[in-house]
Amino acid sequence: MPSPTVHTASFYTPEHWQGTRYRVSRSHPRGRSSQWETLPFVYPPRDLLVAYRGGEMGFDALAAEYLGGLDTGYAEGGPLREWVEGIPALEDFTLLCFEREGQPCHRRALAGWLLGLAPSLIRGNLR
Repeated sequence: MPSPTVHTASFYTPEHWQGTRYRVSRSHPRGRSSQWETLPFVYPPRDLLVAYRGGEMGFDALAAEYLGGLDTGYAEGGPLREWVEGIPALEDFTLLCFEREGQPCHRRALAGWLLGLAPSLIRGNLR
């Protein structure tokens, strides 16, 4: 079986979606709830999003807190660890959220984190 490739894209650029699509945001665009799978165990915590959007923290701080939470969740086992350990059996996939391309976004931080944990995962277009 070939190794899967991870891509990232905005909900608003379906021309960049590759393979299986996973929503990695807490919500989805209105009217489009069934165009992707969901991964609730990688959603950023609401308090981090509120602090970031409110200007209380920059993106680097948000990313550090978010990735620290993923490390903890992975170490504890459960659905996050199971999904990551199942990556070698996946098809190519795209992590989706709201941020437009070129904007700081947790989906790219998540993709980098996954690439560090899953040696068989190939880096695709991280938009």
